[in-house]
Parts: sequence; C-alpha cells; structure tokens
Amino acid sequence: MTIGASGEAKTLVGQPHAAHGGRLRITEQGEVISLKYSNPVIAQRNLEQLTSAVIAVQCLPETETAELPKWEAHADRLAKISFAHYQKLVYGTPEFAEYFWQATPIDLIEHLRLGSRPSRRAATADIRQLRAIPWVFSWTQSRHLISAWYGVGSALKDFVEQTPDGLEQLRKMYRRWPFFRALLDNAEVSLAKTELSIARQYAALVQSAEVRKKIFGLIEDEYARSVEMVLSINERKELLENQPTLAQSIRLRNPYIDPLNYLQIRFISIWRKASEAQRTEQLRRLLALTVKGVASGMKSTG
Repeated sequence: MTIGASGEAKTLVGQPHAAHGGRLRITEQGEVISLKYSNPVIAQRNLEQLTSAVIAVQCLPETETAELPKWEAHADRLAKISFAHYQKLVYGTPEFAEYFWQATPIDLIEHLRLGSRPSRRAATADIRQLRAIPWVFSWTQSRHLISAWYGVGSALKDFVEQTPDGLEQLRKMYRRWPFFRALLDNAEVSLAKTELSIARQYAALVQSAEVRKKIFGLIEDEYARSVEMVLSINERKELLENQPTLAQSIRLRNPYIDPLNYLQIRFISIWRKASEAQRTEQLRRLLALTVKGVASGMKSTG
C-alpha cells in the first residue's frame, strides 16, 4: 500500500485487511524529505514508527466484531452526507468562487509556480479545473483548512439526530474500530491547525462585504459544529487532549507563523493592486518567503 507523507504510522492499523500483507510502500513529497530524513535521530524515529506499525498489524490479533458490517454502512452514510455538504458549499454556493479567489493567496501561489505542474488543468477561472495541491495549499496558507474538515460536523450531527442512540453508536465505533478512530483523529488534527482568527483577516481581502459575511459565516458555523461533534464522540474536553506533544508543537509554532500570515495579507493586497511594472523582485521575494515560511510552520504544503 501507499501512504502519503502526512500520514501517521497509526493510520496503517485502520486500513482494510487486504491492504496489509507485511509490506509498506511510502510516497513522500519532495519538500518533506529533508525535514524527515536529513536528521539521523528524526529519520530513525520515522522509520521506527512505520516499522512498528507494520509489525503490529501483522502480529497483534485484530478485534473481530459482528458489528463491522453495520459500522461500514454507517461510515458510508456519513461520507455521503459530508460529501454533499462540502459540495453544497463549493459548487452550490454562487458566491464561493469569488470568496476563494480573493480570501486565499491562490493567485500568488500560481504566480510563484511552486508546483511541478500548472495549477490549473485549463486556463479558466472555474475552480473545477484547479489541481488538488494548489487547492489544498491555498486553504492551508490562509489557515482555513476547509478541505480537511468541512462537512464533518454536519454529517456527524445529522447521524446523531436521525439515528436512535446515534451518539453512543459513534462512540462505540471510535473506541473499537481503528479505521473510524484514525479518520476522526485526522480530522481533529486539521481542526486544531485551523486558525479562524487569521482566516478572518484573509476574508477581509474579499471586496464584497456581503460575500465575505456569508461564506466566512458558513465556514465558522461548520467549524464550531465539527469541533463540538468530534469532542462529543471522543469524549474529550479540548482538541488534541490525547496528543499533548502535537498540541504543544502547534502552540509553539503558531507565534512564528502568525506574523508571516499578517505580512502576507498586507503585501498581497499591495501586490494585487500593483501593475506588472510595480511588482518588483523585492516584493515577489518577500511574498515567496511568507509562503514558504507558513508552509514550513504548518508542516503542510498540500
């Protein structure tokens, strides 16, 4: 099987049985290789985590449960609700595209040509033609991260409200089904990395106050709903309560990332208003440094 660079070793335990087999194939993004393997101590830790996960999957007994088919049906239902809610925002809300192009640094990312391929499949403003990496990268840079969690809260809440003993069923799935636990834990990490106070500053770049208020309001509501539901299911009081090291890492990184976001917001506004002749090399370099700095601090590029 293949796991991405951002995948944690524990996620392997939650994969379908057919994906195991005692072997692991890793796909690493080029920009994270030096971060994960240039330091021998960190490289050894990464390899130990992956090795121990493979050994655990192969050697430790798996919890058999007669409820697994029912849980898989629940997961399928949750996926469909979440997907529909996400698509309703992205494709079913006319103002969304305007918000995206103005409240994220997508135009800067395209101009800097950070990826190995063009950011769009076709030269059009249709967001359907945007490739996955610049799409995710833009939401990460602006600290929204909606591509990682939007729709989660609505799906979980709908399930709880429409299913007898829905909350207890989800709690049982979280406790006893590694796949569902890994899914919710990954959503929790993305919610913890989201910083809506910074995202609101990016939203201020949207020229239409009506568009800004509507779209950011939808994002803000879904964020609150997602946090509430995730914490209700894992029965914790705050995000990453069970991962104190990661929580501390985010708290320590944010004071360094936030100023870079503020610089990016200030100068991207200047850059957008400037003519091509006024877009000096100094301005381009400054904006490029903010992009690279935020990506490094967020530990995510898309």
